[in-house]
Parts: sequence; structure tokens; C-alpha cells
Amino acid sequence: MFVWGGNNKTMAKLTSSTTHGVLVLSLCLLLLQIFSPALSLETTKLRGSCVASERDALLTFKEGINTLHGSLLSSWEGHDCCRWRGVLCSNKTGHVVKLDLRVDPEEFQWASMSGNISPSLLALEHLNYLDLSFNYFGGQQIPKFMGSFKNLKYLNLSNAGFGGSIPPSLLALERLNYLDLSFNNFGGHQIPKFMGSFKNLKYLYLSNANFGGSVPPQLGNLTKLLHLDLGDNSLQSVDLVAWLPRLSSLKHLDMSYVNLSAAVDWVPALSMLPASLRVLHLSVCSLNATLSALPLYSSNLTALVTLDLENNYFHGPIPDGLLGNMTSLKELWLGLNDLVGMIPKTMKNLHKLKVFDLRWNQISGDIAELMERLSHKIQSLYLMVNNLNGSLPTWIENMTSLSTLDLGYNGLTGSIPSGMGKLTNLSYLDLSSNQLVGMILEDHFTNLTRLEVLYLSNNSLTMEVHPNWIPPFRLKEVDLSYCKLGPHFPAWIQSQTNITFLYMSSAGITDMLPNWFWNVISQVEYLDLSLNLISGAVPKTLEFLSAARIIMLNSNQFQGQVPQLPSRLWFFDLSRNNISGPLLLNLGTVELRYLLLSTNHISGTIPSSMCDQLQSLIILDLSNNLLLGHLPQCWTSSNSFKADPSELRPTGSNVDFISFRNNSLSGKFPLFIRSCQQLSFLDLSYNNFSGNLPVWIGTRLPNLVFLLLKSNMFSGYIPIKLSKLDHLQVLDLAHNNLSGTIAPSVNFKAMTLSFNLHTSPAYIFGELEDYDDSISFSVDTKGQILEYHNDEIFFMLSLDLSGNILTGEIPKEIGALAGLTNLNLSANRLTGNIPDSIGGLQSLESLDLSNNELFGEIPSTLSALTFLSHLNLSYNNLSGRIPSDGQLETFEDPTIYIGNKNLCGPPTSKNCLENQTTMSDLLEYEDGYDMSSFYLSMGLGYAVGFWVIFGTLLFNRTWRTTYFLFIDNMCDRIYVFVVLKWGRFKASIRKK
Repeated sequence: MFVWGGNNKTMAKLTSSTTHGVLVLSLCLLLLQIFSPALSLETTKLRGSCVASERDALLTFKEGINTLHGSLLSSWEGHDCCRWRGVLCSNKTGHVVKLDLRVDPEEFQWASMSGNISPSLLALEHLNYLDLSFNYFGGQQIPKFMGSFKNLKYLNLSNAGFGGSIPPSLLALERLNYLDLSFNNFGGHQIPKFMGSFKNLKYLYLSNANFGGSVPPQLGNLTKLLHLDLGDNSLQSVDLVAWLPRLSSLKHLDMSYVNLSAAVDWVPALSMLPASLRVLHLSVCSLNATLSALPLYSSNLTALVTLDLENNYFHGPIPDGLLGNMTSLKELWLGLNDLVGMIPKTMKNLHKLKVFDLRWNQISGDIAELMERLSHKIQSLYLMVNNLNGSLPTWIENMTSLSTLDLGYNGLTGSIPSGMGKLTNLSYLDLSSNQLVGMILEDHFTNLTRLEVLYLSNNSLTMEVHPNWIPPFRLKEVDLSYCKLGPHFPAWIQSQTNITFLYMSSAGITDMLPNWFWNVISQVEYLDLSLNLISGAVPKTLEFLSAARIIMLNSNQFQGQVPQLPSRLWFFDLSRNNISGPLLLNLGTVELRYLLLSTNHISGTIPSSMCDQLQSLIILDLSNNLLLGHLPQCWTSSNSFKADPSELRPTGSNVDFISFRNNSLSGKFPLFIRSCQQLSFLDLSYNNFSGNLPVWIGTRLPNLVFLLLKSNMFSGYIPIKLSKLDHLQVLDLAHNNLSGTIAPSVNFKAMTLSFNLHTSPAYIFGELEDYDDSISFSVDTKGQILEYHNDEIFFMLSLDLSGNILTGEIPKEIGALAGLTNLNLSANRLTGNIPDSIGGLQSLESLDLSNNELFGEIPSTLSALTFLSHLNLSYNNLSGRIPSDGQLETFEDPTIYIGNKNLCGPPTSKNCLENQTTMSDLLEYEDGYDMSSFYLSMGLGYAVGFWVIFGTLLFNRTWRTTYFLFIDNMCDRIYVFVVLKWGRFKASIRKK
């Protein structure tokens, strides 16, 4: 044993110190061993690592998810799952406690997740927060295993594409205090009753989730609930008192679109709402009552900030005491009801009111008086579509808090006060469709630096600003239609580079479109420059307006060729311009639904590529151009040009309207139309089409309302199956070479109705109702060619078969067409009588049967046609007295009967009392009577009549004596009468 040298005392100290060190070291090692797991975990946390099993669970979940580029799951790499986007770990334990996979709504289309949600997430036992909103899981059911997250307090599945029914397993989420299932599609299923078992729930969002049936009264058990949103579903509630008043902690209630029409207790239920309520939405609830029936004036809803009663059936005036002591009210929504009169003076007491909505009512009175009854601190005032009159007050400049002023569609008069330019907070101004007059100057916009929306259309306003004026605002939406902006194109538009909505229709602009214009509106979505006289070429760069959805340039003087269109465009109107040249092979857009190019100088043939456009097109109007040649057949095949018919794919299945009117197109009836089974309007008039009319028109085009084939070269018979077109309202086959007879099956169902607006199953012009002159057709009626536009066409029911070679009689069945307003059968070879049944055409305004071979008398039933204003029966073989009673008494023009030499009576000069009719005129030669038989019959009749009287007197003495005594007596009476009258006459002469 090796021992250092030294004394014993030194050795003793050394031994004692060594022993103490060993003990301390041993104790440290023991403590380290005891606390090593915790230290290891803390060290792991400090290094940024998560629990391995939870990391593996998240990676397994990621494998089942389909993501696009930019998804937050792209950051899920490496060992540190606590650093991954959307993952939050506990600072104490390192376990995953929050999984926030919500996608930004603006990034929804390209960053959302889809696929299957893996049950591997069950490894996240400490999870208390789960958000999968704004993703899309393809309509799958909410996974049942979500009910196993025992610690879950927050669950947000809104806008996530879930469907089916809600699994009962969610009932196990006892700690849940926030649940959002809104904006999904649960297929009309009822809200589960077990929703009322979430005792700790404070926030429940179920809006826009396609729930149906009755609201379960079990929701009344949620006594801790602060926020309940049931809006925009197909729900109803009959017994509100059974559940609504029990929600004693409620602060926010949204029951929009919940049908309460059968709830007789809705008034007392509202009176029992808790005093804590701050927001109440009851829009579109089918509440039918006067506002005075509401218990608001006597309720304890003093904390209410928002009250929404919009779009119900409230009627009558707004009572003075409606809002009681609800002085906290900031938003009041009463729009889309039937309220009348002026608002009460007590509205002035609502000092905190910021938003007031009375749109689409019948509020009347002076606008200045109404605004005087509101707090001048109001921010948003919606009064569109009412009956307000008067002028805007000059003191409107004092309402400096105004950010939204919507007064469109009223009866306001006078000028716009220049003080409007002092409303520095104004961002939305709508004064459209009033009767405002005067000038719009720069002063009107002096301080409107926040203005983004400006609607002044449909007034008599003139805008006069300096050509170099630069506005203080940057508009996003502007509508100055029917205001005078011209003659020069407004240069101030050049500074408005944020415009997405620009309407300047009928603005008196006669200038050339400046070159800078198309660059300035690069973000435009809706553009309307129609009904001006703007010239210049439509640029080839039009296709670069990538955001454009609607472009209307019609009724101007644009030149050049139809350009390639923006890829997202769905409405394009370039009609009534000077566009020339052929159509492009590729218009550049696959979403195009409305293509209106009528009344230009477009030439050449219609390219077969138009067939691809027909896949999306709803309206195609190429009328009044210089097009020629045959129409493309629009059948495509993946094989050769001469493919098997079974492999051909039809096109145009969405088309509602086609017009090729007034071109030089030729060939047979277009075969591709056979596949356009939604077609409602077809106009091929004034072309060179020939051949027979196909029988399939009556069976393959069941929605046809207007069939216009006038002035072509169609021949053959009129197909009987046309009568199967139940919705047919206008049939114009005039001026062709059609032959045969008019079939008795002429009674088209739609024409039998006395009022026929919206006969089409799809109201085809519903989306075009704001665009006058976009759609039109002409009818030969009342002796002239009249043009009908948009809504007008639905009041025209016309049958025109004139100018053909039709023979036979007019079928009596035609009298069943009670809704017909125009009937034209002129210039044919029709024979026989005018049927008496024609008096059944109760709505008829114009009747033309001229230039036929009709005979017989004019039926007296024509007199019953009280709407008849035009009649032409000329150049037939009609005879007898012209009926002079009823409606026919109003026709004083004799030319409507000219060419019928055997007609007599007014308005002709021939007197029916004079014996101007020869025996041969009375004979109807069409019946083929033998003249000798006629004279023999007449002679026999005369002989029999003579001998009946003469023979009786000859052989009966008593009758003979009586007869001659009667003759003598009558002669004596006549003689005495004459003598007396003559004597009196001479006596009167002597006195004079």
C-alpha cells in the first residue's frame, strides 16, 4: 500500500475530507438517478423536441391528407413537432394541446386540405383545441373518434365540407365550451337532441349547415350558453317558450331564416329573453305583424346593441314607443318589410345608433325631415327603394360621421348640395334612380378621400369638372349611367386604377376611347359603356383583363374585329357597332355564357370552333350581320371525321337562346339544334335555309317558347308534332314555301292561356332584365313590323303562317287559342268559311286573313273580340252584310274589306237595301249547282204558291166573300184617310 509521508494529523484531515467528498458525490449521483426522467424531459423541451409518439401520430395524419402547394402541412418536417405550423405544445409537459389547421379564407382555393382524417390523432390525449375550418373533406361524416378527445374544449369544423349526420359519440366531449359546425352540409338532418347535453358549452355555431326540421327544445338546457347561431338553415320552431327563455346567460342570438310563422308564442318568448342579450337576429323568420305587437318597448333588453328584423312581413307604421329605453342600440335593421309612413321623432333619442336600415319598404315623406329625426352621429343609413321625396338638406355636411348613404330608387328632387363634399368619412354613396337635377362639380368631392362606391345613375345630372382634375378618391365601384358626362371621355377616370365596377351607359360620350383606358381598368370585373357613340377599335389586348366577368360595349361606333376575350369572361355584348371581318377561330374563353354580336358587319362563315363555345353558352345572338354559308354541325368525335354516330358527342346542351336572324346562311335546318334541349328561343328568320322542317322539333326541343323561321325557303308540310310544344308562345313560319293544310292540332297549349308571362320553365332572360335592347325580335302585326324587347316579348303570343301555299279550311280548333294576340294567315290559298269559333280568341289584337279564297259571311262572333285593334279581310270572296255591332263598329277603314265585291254595309259604299245583287251572285258556284234545276225549282215554287191562294178563293165561297169584303173595307178606309189629310193640308195653305 502506497502512503504519502507526513504527520498523522495531516493524514487524518485528508482522510476526513476525502470521505466527505465521496458522500456528497454519491448523493448527487443518487438524486440525478431519481430525477433523471424529469430532467431528461425538460432537457428535451429546451432542445425543442416533442413527444415521439405524438409526432408519429401527426405524421400519420399528414399521410392521409391531400394538400396543395402552400399548405401549412408543408412545414411538418424534422423532429421538432412543437415548432411545426399549427401545432402548440404545453410548456410544462411537452404534449400537443392545440392543433390549429385553419386555412385563411382568402387562401381557401389553393391552400385547403382534403382527404381522410386519420384516427392516429387519438394519440394526442392532451388535445384541448382542434380547428379544421376552411378545408374541404368531401362531404364525409365527422369522424366518430373525435368523441374520444376527453380534454377537448374548443372544436371548430366550420367550412370544412363535412356532411351526413352528426355522430352521437361527440356527446362524450363533456368539457366542450366552443363548438362550430357552420357552413357544412348535413343533408337536412335535424339538429341532434344530444346538443342540449353539453353542459359547459358557451358558444354554439350551427348556421348555414343545411339542418332541417324543428329546433330541439333540449337546446334550452344550455344555461351557460353565451352565443347561439342557428341562421340560414331550413329550421322551424313552433314552441319558442319551451326552450328560448331558459337560455338565461345568452348575449348573442341569431335565428335568421328559422321559420316562426307557426309559432303563436313568439311575442311572449321575446319578452322573456335575458337582460344580458346584446345581439338579436330575427331576419327572414316569416313574422307577420305590426311593429307595435313587438314587446320591445316594455322588455328589459336595455343592453341590446344589434336588433335585426329584416325581410319579414312587418307592416304598418313604426310606432313611437317601439324601442323603449334601448338606448344602447347601435344597429337597427328593418329592411325588406312593408313599413309605411315617416319614422317617429323618438328615433332622435337613440344617440348611439350607428347603422339604420330601412331598405325596400314604403317609407314616405320628406328626406330632410327623416334625417332630422336621426342622430347626426349616424354612420350608415340605408333607405334604398322607398317613397321618399324632397331635396337633400344643405346641412347634410354636419353629418360628418356618415360613411354609407344609400338613397337610391326614391323620388328625391332638386340638386345635390355641394356640402356633400365635406363628409370626410363617406365611403359609399348611392343616389341612383331618383329625379335629381343640376350640376356635379369638383366641390361635391372636395374632401371625399375615402369614397370607394359612387352610384348616381338614372338622374338628370351633368358632370362638369376641369379636364385636368384629379379626384381625391380612389373608386372601386362607379355607376354614372344616364348622367351626362360627354361629349368627351371623362379624363379623371385615368386616376381610378382600383376600379372593379364601371358603368357609364348612355352618358352622352361621343369621343374616341383613349389609349390609356384599358390599362387603367386592368382590375375591372364589370364594365358597361353601352348606348354612347364611342369610337375607336376594340383592342386586341382585351384578353388581358383577367378579372373581367361582364363587358358591355353595345350601341356605340366601335370598329375592327371581334377580339380574343378574357379567359374568365361570361358576358360579352358588342352588338350594334361597326365591327367587321370574320369571327376568330378561338375566342379565348371557356366560361362564356352570353355572346351578343348582333347588328354589325361580321362576315364569313361561322367557324366550327363555335361548337366548343356552345358547351357553356346560354345566349348566342349573331343576328343582323353578313354571315354566309352552312352552319357547323357541332358534333365531335375522338376518332376520325367520319366517326360512328354512336361515338358522336352533342353540344349546346345549355343553350337557351339562338338567333342567326337576317344573315345569308344556307343549308337545311341546323342539325346541331337537335341537342339543344334547353332551347327556349330560336330565330333563323331572313336567311336562305331550305328543305323540310324536321319532325323532331316537336319532341327534342320541349322548352321552345319562340320559333321564328320567317323568310326562308323551307318547304313541305308543317309538322303535326309541333303541337307537342306545350310552351310555344310565338310561331312565325311566314314567307316560306310551306304547303298542305293547317292541322286541327294547331291548339298549342301555351297559346290557350289568356295571360302567359313566364311560360318557359326557365325564365331565360332573368339575368338580362337590366340590359335593355340586348334581346329582341320583330313580329308582323297590326299591319306593320313591330319590334319587341326583353320583358315585352312575354306578352306577345303570335301565330304567323302568312305568305305560304297553305290550302284547305281554317280549322275551327283555332278558336281555342284564347291567349293569342296576333293571328296572321294572309297570302295563302285558304278556302271555306271563317269559323264562328274565331270569337274565342279573347286576347286577339291583330287579325289578318287577307289574300286568300275565303267565302261566306263574316261571322258575327268577331264583334266580341274587345281587344281587336287591327283587322284585314281584304281580297277574299266574302259576301253578305258586314257585322256592325260590338268591336267591329270601331273599324271605319273600308280598305280592310276591299276585294270582296259581295260584301255590303258600312264602312263600304255598297248599300245592302238596294237590289244590286244579281241572281248569279247569290249562287255559290263552289257547290256546283245546275242552273236549269234552279230555274225549274223557282217556277214550281211560283206555281204552287199561286194555286194555293187562288184555288182556295175559287172553290170556297165563304172565304171568297170574306176576302173581297176585307179588300173593299180597306180601300174605303184608305180613301177616307187620304181625303181628310188632303182637306186639312189645303186649309192650312189658305191660312198662310
